[in-house]
Amino acid sequence: MYSPKGIGPTLLLVALLSTAASIVGCSSGSTGTMSNPLGAAAGTAPFLFTVSDAPLANVLSASVTLSSVTLSTGTAGSAVSVLPNPATIELSSLAGIQEPLELENIAAATYTSATVTVSAAQVTYLNASGVVTTSAATISQPTITVALSPAMTVATSGEVHLDLGFNLATSFDLTGTTLTFTPAISTAAAAVSAEAGGDRQLEVVGSVVSVSANTIVVQGMDSGNQFTYAIDSATVLPAGLTPASIAVGSIVQLQAQIQADGTLLAMSITPQSSESMSNQSGSSSGGGDGLIVSVTTVGGQVTGFTMVPREHFDGSTATTLAVSLSPSTVYAIDQDALALGLTSAEFTNAQLFPGQSVSVSGTNTGGTVAATQVTLSPESLSGTLAAIPTGTSFSLALPTGSYLTTYDALTSLSVVTGTATSFDYQLTAAMFIALPAATSVEVNGYLLQTAPGIFTLYAENVGQTQAAETPEAPEGGG
Repeated sequence: MYSPKGIGPTLLLVALLSTAASIVGCSSGSTGTMSNPLGAAAGTAPFLFTVSDAPLANVLSASVTLSSVTLSTGTAGSAVSVLPNPATIELSSLAGIQEPLELENIAAATYTSATVTVSAAQVTYLNASGVVTTSAATISQPTITVALSPAMTVATSGEVHLDLGFNLATSFDLTGTTLTFTPAISTAAAAVSAEAGGDRQLEVVGSVVSVSANTIVVQGMDSGNQFTYAIDSATVLPAGLTPASIAVGSIVQLQAQIQADGTLLAMSITPQSSESMSNQSGSSSGGGDGLIVSVTTVGGQVTGFTMVPREHFDGSTATTLAVSLSPSTVYAIDQDALALGLTSAEFTNAQLFPGQSVSVSGTNTGGTVAATQVTLSPESLSGTLAAIPTGTSFSLALPTGSYLTTYDALTSLSVVTGTATSFDYQLTAAMFIALPAATSVEVNGYLLQTAPGIFTLYAENVGQTQAAETPEAPEGGG
């Protein structure tokens, strides 16, 4: 588990299910159950950093390796590193939520720019013929510096949250068979105390390292880093589950929220597997979280499917995963889906279709996972408002080349919102229904086929797509 190296301000790097990367700075007196239980030294402050994305229509999975992230006050030699080790992040699922990546110390100051260096990028996408294709991208501009506007002040009291958002649609360019990556990043900073709940939400899928009545430590599948989340009376668990019954080594999906003091509170915990996973290649346990790309049906029953994992549960690096189903396979939905009004009866074997996001756990034999459990997972979609939203629903016009168009002949999608839906980037429900048609938005939610050929996305998070900043020339001190 991460623990601060000496007393000082700390930075938590987070991968978001949203269109941005985020950074939070906490007060010097901050204590709690985040991975930074120590107060900061004079002149320093804890700092939370997250990464997110605006999804690209035909991308099934996209990962980038960040080798360096620095912040600068604009003075020569003032660059401060906030990423001590390279981190590989799966971006395509990041729309509307954030996942912790790193916690480091940072000096209290006013920062005016961020410099990001990307050393690798890989994408699995549908090509023009509808074939699943994986390519490594050429990094056309490895280092990019973007202004923080307004500037971000990290003080010795109060918490600051900075979003650095990758826009996949702008970052990746595919010409013929040549794939290039040029980081396109948007920025937004705000005091945590002033942020809406949706802007402070985190989501992580990871392996349980330890658990007690009051805390759970989870190792994220992306970064491999461990973070501590508080458990209290507000934490929602499935019926019959207690912290004591969560197995160490099992896979969980955890939704959390950054608290005003910078600590992390688990809002809901949903097991993705009941058994312990070794997280090593070749283990008997296996599975992953990602998109279904094909299904096999016998006698009206889906007997198996192929998925593109966005996160592997067993250390595998394969770009596709074969899954077999049996009459004993359990179908489940998580606590966040229940909060949106869905019921477990709405997700069954008959609900599986290409383009749907699921989490699978089971036994891996010869590269095929015999699924013991399939859980409906949230997926991130971008598009434009087909019309002004009305009440608790709206129509999302899908971009050209969307995988849902290829797989399910969809050009638009019905989206349902509710009291449990969060709105991001200073957006409120009242502001959202006033947005004009053709506004670009990102939605993270649960996709179901409610009737033959009728698909509905139940929105967990909705945000307005943020424009990428115009890059600056790197500073001499960076």
